[in-house]
Amino acid sequence: MEESGPSMRSSPQSRNLGEMTIKVPAPFAGISDLGFTAQYRAQHFNEPQRDVAFLFEGPQPPMRRLTEVLQQLSETHSLTYAWTDPVMLSDEIVILAYRDRSVAGQRLADGARIADYVLNLVRPVVFTFLHDCAVIADLRLSEVIEMRVSAERKSVVEFALPLHDIVQPNGERLLWGVAG
Repeated sequence: MEESGPSMRSSPQSRNLGEMTIKVPAPFAGISDLGFTAQYRAQHFNEPQRDVAFLFEGPQPPMRRLTEVLQQLSETHSLTYAWTDPVMLSDEIVILAYRDRSVAGQRLADGARIADYVLNLVRPVVFTFLHDCAVIADLRLSEVIEMRVSAERKSVVEFALPLHDIVQPNGERLLWGVAG
């Protein structure tokens, strides 16, 4: 049976997760021209999740402030995931990566914590990022979060969710007011 459209799974026999991209055009309150893309690389289902790259694009002043916030996130500690240090590629582009730590030093076949691994694998890291921005960095996010999901370079779905369906409570600080 042939698939009619793009899918994260390339085939049942290969048990691979395909490449996937999630674009979030304007997640921060008050800034409509700053957004990010999360890029999942293809991988075998039973291997630890590969790092998910985040590419942020926007105007120079808020990007510098965002880089400071991203550094704050990279300094927080979680048992199941970590954020890498942000790297400013230009005045308008910053990269960061989400690193799954749920099976650090273990293999799934050896009894690593499967619940944490599955949660990190199926929950879009975009939600984890938005949660950390609001809860850890106290950033105010847009009340509606738009997302565009693509797999195998084809659009899969576009949707918008109320922020309260992703994270509660929202942060208080506007990105423009973060740095002194």
